[in-house]
Amino acid sequence: MSRLAELKEAVSDRKRILVLYSGGLDSTLLTRVAYDVLGRNAVALTFDSPIVPRHEIAQAKNMARNIGIKHVLFPLNEIEQGEHFAENPPDRCYICRKLRNSAVKIWAKEHGFETVADGTNFSDYEDYRPGMKASLEDKIWQPFIDVQITKDEIRQFSKELGLPGWDKPNTVCLCSRFPYGYQLIKEQLSRVEAAEEYLRGMGFAGFRIRCFPYEMAVIELSEPVIALQYKEDIVAALKGLGFTFVALDLEGFFSGKMNRIITQQDRN
Repeated sequence: MSRLAELKEAVSDRKRILVLYSGGLDSTLLTRVAYDVLGRNAVALTFDSPIVPRHEIAQAKNMARNIGIKHVLFPLNEIEQGEHFAENPPDRCYICRKLRNSAVKIWAKEHGFETVADGTNFSDYEDYRPGMKASLEDKIWQPFIDVQITKDEIRQFSKELGLPGWDKPNTVCLCSRFPYGYQLIKEQLSRVEAAEEYLRGMGFAGFRIRCFPYEMAVIELSEPVIALQYKEDIVAALKGLGFTFVALDLEGFFSGKMNRIITQQDRN
């Protein structure tokens, strides 16, 4: 039996499933499979939050509509509601997940869902993922973990099913653009989001804007040298958004770069 068939069988054992749906690759595959197997007994829920880029919420809405699944937008403000969250500690993702899980489990119970599932996959063990601990504690079902499905397999299955975005980078919240310990302020999150929207509008793919002290924007691109062709325009646009310094990371873009500063003690 293929891993995808195993996943479908695991989903079929559940009567009703509420999928925590970010609109990213992993949760999109899970949402598609849940709907294919359970139909109206599967519902997708997306957090509408200041730490989630607006284009990702729009993407989640469009994808859910294309799949055909019922889609719920769930308002939450982690910056105001999460204890110490705004201080951006190394366990920020743990704090966020605990808050989200607590809120969504109440909603799930009120609406008759015994199972709440997310798209955590087997490859996530390779990086620092404090949010996984929270999900295990709160008994959020992780079917990709149960079936031992990796990120590469998720891309493969998504391509086979014709899901768009199978080759795109991971989607992560705006907080990941700031170093741990950097106070999270809604206005700065919005500034980073606007800067990334500018780059997206220029046609770039595979990028991040990292924000450092003294209003420094560091641009990460999959192919950094390309940005030099548009240096004047990019610098002017980002300074117009309120950044004082604009720099280019010659190492390029990859997810999880901020985790380099996490100590082993923090990881434990």
